[in-house]
Amino acid sequence: MEISGKSALITGGANGIGLAIAGQFLTCGGRKLALVDVQEPQSDLLASWRSQYPDCAVEFLPGDVTDEQSLRRIFRRVSEQFQGIDIVVNSAGIFDECDFERMFRVNVCGVINSSLLAIELMRQDRGGRGGSVLNISSIAALNPVLAAPLYSATKQAVLTITSSFADDFFFSRFGIHFHTLCPGATNTRLFVESFDARCLFPEFATLYHAAMAKYAVQDVQCVAQAALEALRDHRNGSVTVIDDGQVKCSQ
Repeated sequence: MEISGKSALITGGANGIGLAIAGQFLTCGGRKLALVDVQEPQSDLLASWRSQYPDCAVEFLPGDVTDEQSLRRIFRRVSEQFQGIDIVVNSAGIFDECDFERMFRVNVCGVINSSLLAIELMRQDRGGRGGSVLNISSIAALNPVLAAPLYSATKQAVLTITSSFADDFFFSRFGIHFHTLCPGATNTRLFVESFDARCLFPEFATLYHAAMAKYAVQDVQCVAQAALEALRDHRNGSVTVIDDGQVKCSQ
């Protein structure tokens, strides 16, 4: 898939992995970019991007992926403004094992909401032009993390949902490629700042930290580059694992 000239909508796009993917998308020649997040990006970021990429449309829309009706309005607005959406990246996610219902709503239901809206607008059997959906899972979907069992379950759900939509039954009708990215430990606020206050069984915190210290923490830009390569590669149903800055597995 050629990224140059394409339009993209990225949930969770104001920080972390989503923000890094957005920057990489513009670097690769993307022309229309919409960031959707409950948090606003840094105040000077959009102005900087608009100055650096004067031929690109860069928009931020506040939105909660758990609110399906609000998200629907955002998708329709972006699709009308951009004259269609080519790429949807679902990067919105949280870590909070103590409020696991909210975590499942964001990490799982949010991906479902966004993926179904992408299908609704892109599907070729109803006049759409097809496209690509990239969902951010985690290496924890493949190797569950004992310090984060419920988070691991949310990411396993993302992997299963994405792989199911990539089945030829759907692709032959929708013309939409579905990809899964499974990053290892990455230097984002979710990994660095959230753990102690949001893990189950705090009495094991010392043991958790000892286990997590063994993980190499990769730079978020490595993950963003892997995401764009997955979109370029364009193999429907691809699952890419990026860990310690290296693509460990791509199938």
